[in-house]
Amino acid sequence: MREILPTPTHVISQCIGSGKTLPSCSVIVCTRTRPEQLKQCLQGIRQLCYPNVDVIVVDNASDNDAAKPIADAWNARYIQEPAIGLSRSRNRGARFSQAEIVAFIDDDAVPNTDWLCNLIEEFSDPSVMAVTGVISAMTPSPAGIEQYSRAGQQRRAFDSSTDDWFALANFGGIGDGANMAFRRKVFDSWDGFNERLGLGTAVCGSEEHNAYFELIKRGHRVVFTPRSVVQHPFPETSDDARKRSSRYVAAGCAYMARLFVEEPAYRRDLLSFFRKALVRRIRTRRDPLLTRWQELRAFIRGVRLYWHDRHDAQLKENR
Repeated sequence: MREILPTPTHVISQCIGSGKTLPSCSVIVCTRTRPEQLKQCLQGIRQLCYPNVDVIVVDNASDNDAAKPIADAWNARYIQEPAIGLSRSRNRGARFSQAEIVAFIDDDAVPNTDWLCNLIEEFSDPSVMAVTGVISAMTPSPAGIEQYSRAGQQRRAFDSSTDDWFALANFGGIGDGANMAFRRKVFDSWDGFNERLGLGTAVCGSEEHNAYFELIKRGHRVVFTPRSVVQHPFPETSDDARKRSSRYVAAGCAYMARLFVEEPAYRRDLLSFFRKALVRRIRTRRDPLLTRWQELRAFIRGVRLYWHDRHDAQLKENR
């Protein structure tokens, strides 16, 4: 991992120069039985150039008690979320925080020292409710994948006036969940991350994309900044990369099924995105790791995952 030296940023220099108070911030790390990765993540957080960071470790149904002493060793607050689910853990951490900004990073990721400064700088615009950034490879990947933030390298703001905002928000065109921050107050008027989405659920992904969609739909703005970077491990073998790709296709298809059924006002947008994506798949090999047959199987598996999830949710509602 390359060494990143602290870099002064506008948000710190302007506030200090004018005597203004910097926004308070909690960094929330959701973890589940990964003590070594958690240590590395917390070490990186404590090297951030942003002052007075409140760190909250949310232990999500771990099968041991290793996370608490690690959190204590790095002066992080420790709470538990007994029900398995990344979205549940994120919501619990956000509502536990009393800071103005809540930032999220995966427990196996390490932030660059100016990661948080560059996220928080974007909140100087009061219409911005969420900010995301780049996720780069911690080490070179044999599969040839260096980063999976699909927003490109240009700063960009997204709202309901942005062309094709529905597809960009829902299918990764804004950013991904290992690097993001939100205004804490938005969790008081919004349900937060959908707890039927994300790791630990049948639809094991897309919870962060759904969050961006929900916020923009409510009239807020979301920003991608390439200046905010975290380093994250990637598959080390082609077989691992293939399994991850299949899992992502299934989760994406399950999420599309959810949008079609549960967001009828956006069916035209969804079908437009699906048609364009299908044409691209037919004309080009967008995913060299999977054959077309493997993609089709993952697609069918995703649709089945959604219907099982919907059936289970309806049973719970009827109890």
